Amino acid sequence: MKNDHTERNPRLYLTEIIESIEKIETYIKGLTREAFAKDQMRIDAVDANIRNIGEATRVLAKHSNIKSKFYYYRIPYKILSELRSELTHEYFGSDANAMWNMAMNVLPCLKGQFKKILEEI
Repeated sequence: MKNDHTERNPRLYLTEIIESIEKIETYIKGLTREAFAKDQMRIDAVDANIRNIGEATRVLAKHSNIKSKFYYYRIPYKILSELRSELTHEYFGSDANAMWNMAMNVLPCLKGQFKKILEEI
């Protein structure tokens, strides 16, 4: 049995990314930054989904055709992948403000880009 993630269909990863963004949108809907920063369960949920996005993006970047689409659609795949690593290795807390910014300002813009790539492959 192969453990190579590149064997998995890129459509599955793209779908997972879009679903994770939609979950995050649901978790933060109607909240202020301050309310989010005080809600550890929501922080944990957003954190887990950002990690999933980062990991899926990291794996997808190994596919040359997907990586070229990341460039074309200006998806900061390296930043997303690095953020996943930072969150994974931050053992003593998460930066709620950074997650809020990612959830409110970055991911909503990228969702459409990921959907376009999914439609094209």
